[in-house]
Amino acid sequence: MKKKRKKKIKRRTKKFKKKSRKFSKEKKLKIRGKIKKRKSKKKLIQLEKTRRLEEKKIKKEKQEREKQDRIYKKRVEKAKQERLAQLEKARKLEEKRQQEEKQERERLDRIYKERIAKQEEQKLKEKEERKLMEESSPNQRIEEERRQKEEEEQKLKEQEKLATPNQPEEEKKE
Repeated sequence: MKKKRKKKIKRRTKKFKKKSRKFSKEKKLKIRGKIKKRKSKKKLIQLEKTRRLEEKKIKKEKQEREKQDRIYKKRVEKAKQERLAQLEKARKLEEKRQQEEKQERERLDRIYKERIAKQEEQKLKEKEERKLMEESSPNQRIEEERRQKEEEEQKLKEQEKLATPNQPEEEKKE
């Protein structure tokens, strides 16, 4: 299109030049003035077009930047939301773990207290038995001691029996 315009312009100038040969100096000056005006108008038109194109380009770039900014802000906001969700989840897990630890401590404390109570009861029973033994006749005391010794011996024998069969098995494995 530019080439066609240039050709048209050249043709017109040639026509004017041809005509100008035929005309007097005054007419030639007028014709030259018209040509200059047309050229200046064309230049102004071209400048206006380039200015508009530049404005369009700037406007487009601005819109693109704004679009990128919106996308970036959305991504940042989404990342913040995900981070907050993860922090909330971590906080809940931590609370749950602490609660479980507390329950476990309470359970162990309860077991410990029960054992202590049983031991106290056992001590009281033993004290009562001793008092009864002391109060009872010496023969009964001797018999009780004998029974206790026999029971202990039986327990020791049972433990030895349990320990001895394991030894041959271990030797066979080696």
